[in-house]
Amino acid sequence: MADRVAVLGAGAVGGMLGVLLADAGHEVTLLASDRTSTAINLDGVRLRSGRFGERHARVPARPWLTAPVDVLFVTVKAPDLLAALARVAPALVGGAVVAPLLNGVDHVPMLRAALPGATVVPMTVSVEATRVAPGVIEHVSPFVEYALCAADADGAPGPLLRGAGLDVDAAAPDEATLLWRKLSFLAPLALLTTHARDALGPARDARPDLLDALVDEAATAAAADGATVDPQGVRERLRGLPAGMRSSMLKDAVAGATLELDAIAGPILRSAPDGAPVTREVVAAISARV
Repeated sequence: MADRVAVLGAGAVGGMLGVLLADAGHEVTLLASDRTSTAINLDGVRLRSGRFGERHARVPARPWLTAPVDVLFVTVKAPDLLAALARVAPALVGGAVVAPLLNGVDHVPMLRAALPGATVVPMTVSVEATRVAPGVIEHVSPFVEYALCAADADGAPGPLLRGAGLDVDAAAPDEATLLWRKLSFLAPLALLTTHARDALGPARDARPDLLDALVDEAATAAAADGATVDPQGVRERLRGLPAGMRSSMLKDAVAGATLELDAIAGPILRSAPDGAPVTREVVAAISARV
């Protein structure tokens, strides 16, 4: 039986997810601003992807959730979470699974407090995708990788995503490790590229010492928070990424949008025993330019 799915946020991640789940036969509703909802209701959502090809789905969109759902994916960026939750009446997700895909670690307790009747299943996603216009998504990276904890492997939303052709890793032994594995990779990538105002390849080549220090501080903060992270594995993964890759934070900085500095760097600054001096210096430099 098709699941009733809502996706809070119709940006790059949410729009892409909405198309793929709708194509898999699920009843999907996108929750977005009036402007974005109108555009999607007129023209649907279009996905351009090297992996999934050209997709076009007629997915209904509205500013507020108006009916109960089985699964709610939360795909807004961290600075927008509090305002976005006004689109969801807690009674409509009572008994539902809420799967947040935000960066950082602080959103999970916030969602559990805001939606006490739901089961919050933390997840992460690694992908480079861009919303080029309301309802138009470009999937740029060759990968899109979802992850959740081993304890949640067989329950929603894992099978839902796999059924839509998406890869879902369930190796993380606990929530802290799940979230910090993503953050310890994302923070160095985002901070390095945004600090350099350049794609990963040139930024990586110009300051390998800075990248190493950012990785080390993120791993130290993760360990202090009870997570298991392999800094050498993070370095190898960063070395293997395409040279032209641009982090979402870099794209936001260039566009003059609000940056996820606290969601991405804040946990490192707060958890690292030594205060993460290199990360702190990079954050200060980025903040001075926005």
